[in-house]
Amino acid sequence: MQPARRSNEERREQSVQHVLAAALQLFVSQGYENATIDAIAAKAGLTKGAVYFYFKGKVALLHALLDDAEALYAGIFEQMRTSREGPVEQLSMFVDWCAETGAKNQELLVLPILVSLQAMGKEPAVAEHVRKMYDRYHEEMNRIATEGQSLGLFDDKVAIKERAAVLVALTDGMLLEWYRFADTLDGRALAESAKAQILHGLGVAS
Repeated sequence: MQPARRSNEERREQSVQHVLAAALQLFVSQGYENATIDAIAAKAGLTKGAVYFYFKGKVALLHALLDDAEALYAGIFEQMRTSREGPVEQLSMFVDWCAETGAKNQELLVLPILVSLQAMGKEPAVAEHVRKMYDRYHEEMNRIATEGQSLGLFDDKVAIKERAAVLVALTDGMLLEWYRFADTLDGRALAESAKAQILHGLGVAS
C-alpha cells in the first residue's frame, strides 16, 4: 500500500515551518542583521524565491517568530492569572515554565531578548512589537509584586515598578545564561536556583 500523498496545504505548512526554524536559528546564532535570506533558504532546503513566496522578507519572518514567542508567554500569563494561586506560587510557576518551555523552545524564548537590543533605533516596527511584548511582561510582574506587597508576603522597601523590572531582568538573564552554557547548565537546576534567589530578594519568609 502506497503512503498517502501530502496535500498542497500540508506541503506548504511544512515549508513554512522549515523557513521559520531556519530563520530562528540564524537570527539567534548570527544576529538578525547578519542573517540573510539566502542563508535562510539554504538552511531550510528551499530556494530564495520560495522563501519570498511565503514571507515578504526578513522583517516579516521576524514578526512571525515574535508572534510565536508572544503566544507562548501569553499562555503562561493566562495560566498564572487564572490559577487562583498566590503571588509566590505564581512566580514559581513562571520560573518553572521558563525551564520547561526553554528545554523545548530555547531559541524562541531568547529571540525577543536579543532582538530588543538589536532593533533599537534600526527597525521601528520590530522595536514596537518587542516593546509591546515587554509591556505585557512588566504588567504581569507588576501585578504579582503589587499583590505580594499588599498581602505582606514581599517587603515594601522597593518601588513596585522597579521591582517588576528586576523580576523581568532576572528571568531574561536566566534564559540568556542557559543559552550561553547550554552544554553545561541544567535548566531545571538553574530554575530552582533562580526561584530561591528571586524569592529571597523579595523578602519572602522561609
